[in-house]
Amino acid sequence: MLRGVLWATLVPFLRGRARRRLHSLALGRTTVVTVNWNSARYLAVLLELVAERSPPGTEITVVDNASRDDTRAVVAQHPGARLVRFPVNVGHEIALDTGFLLARTEYVVALDVDAFPLHARWLDELTGALRDGAEVAGARLNRHYVHPCCLAMRTARFVARRHSFRADYVPRTETSDASGDVGEAISAAEADRVRFFDVTSQRGPGDVGTVFGDLVYHNFYSTRFRATTDTVLDVHVTSDAAAAAWDEAVARYGAPPSA
Repeated sequence: MLRGVLWATLVPFLRGRARRRLHSLALGRTTVVTVNWNSARYLAVLLELVAERSPPGTEITVVDNASRDDTRAVVAQHPGARLVRFPVNVGHEIALDTGFLLARTEYVVALDVDAFPLHARWLDELTGALRDGAEVAGARLNRHYVHPCCLAMRTARFVARRHSFRADYVPRTETSDASGDVGEAISAAEADRVRFFDVTSQRGPGDVGTVFGDLVYHNFYSTRFRATTDTVLDVHVTSDAAAAAWDEAVARYGAPPSA
């Protein structure tokens, strides 16, 4: 019920306000948006590495879904990060829409909280794809759409085309593929203007520890275990394997954040 109300009221309000400030977006600059829910451990790494590996002037927006962990303290250690905190968990889709519609820069990038950039060229390569003619650029996993674990757009395009991360997910069956995932409608609407950064390495099992385009690392399972009491997901991925993959990635690709 609450989410229906927010889709009908908050998101249109933010979209209208975003339209009115399109003329004043900071050209050439980027906002990185991440959605957090009780994931301070992962958020600390993302904030540290995005700040360290992004051009000066890059903004970071953390949309928090009423976390009860150390999220506020983690964000407070990064004065340049903007915290938008919902009093209840409104879900990933509304939170992403909120972050994108609050962006004040020419470009906006979704980055999952259990993802991080691998080097200082990551934003230049993502936004370069947009400057070269793409309207959406980012990670492709199993299907023909940019996954919102790493998705870049121009803010004006997202607003003017009334794009949304709202999903209509249909699970895979014996006779049909899955469809309607978060962000999938955006790629479908921009079908001939999408630039994919495909998987370049993967730790496993499954999609644990995936690197896209040698730009961004993402662990597809680490935060999923926070929303369930299960210790195994998708038949073969354990919570221990997901946690180990994260620790290995931080050790391999970037130093842990300072205390």
